[in-house]
Amino acid sequence: MSTSRTVILSILAVLLLIVIATGLILTVRRLSGEPGPIRTAGDLDLSKRRIKHLTFGAADIAIVFAPLTFLNAVAIVFGGIPGGFLFIVTSLVALSAICTALDRHLGPLPSSALDSRRRGTIAGVAVYAVVFAATAISGGLPFFRLWSVPLAGIAYAVIAALQWRRATANANQVQYSG
Repeated sequence: MSTSRTVILSILAVLLLIVIATGLILTVRRLSGEPGPIRTAGDLDLSKRRIKHLTFGAADIAIVFAPLTFLNAVAIVFGGIPGGFLFIVTSLVALSAICTALDRHLGPLPSSALDSRRRGTIAGVAVYAVVFAATAISGGLPFFRLWSVPLAGIAYAVIAALQWRRATANANQVQYSG
């Protein structure tokens, strides 16, 4: 490999690490930040909101996981073990952000921004863990298979449904205790 190519790749790697480190720091700050105002359901139909969250959320996560499946192979083939670890960290941050946005847009109400950030982060990490574990059990590591795309969508729908159930139970408990 030529010297100029090595220098350029080294600079790109450092920039990528800075972006990932910044993303991780901002994610941690987000999870321990101010809760923000509580959004109430108002006149929204929560059953329709829940159905939209589960269906569109599952579809969105499946659509996002399709390129992740390809990028997983690219990262490991061209980056080796460091590329694999970099891929894992980047995927976790990206899935956390996407699941947080989905939860904030369509998630359970009443809810604060901090609740959405926490539920979204848990959902993103859990979806990745489910796909990673299924890939490991099937003997396909380190590469994700194409079946991981629908599995990610299904896993998100199940996790979001559990979060809706928990949020609804907590809201009812607060309502009846006051």
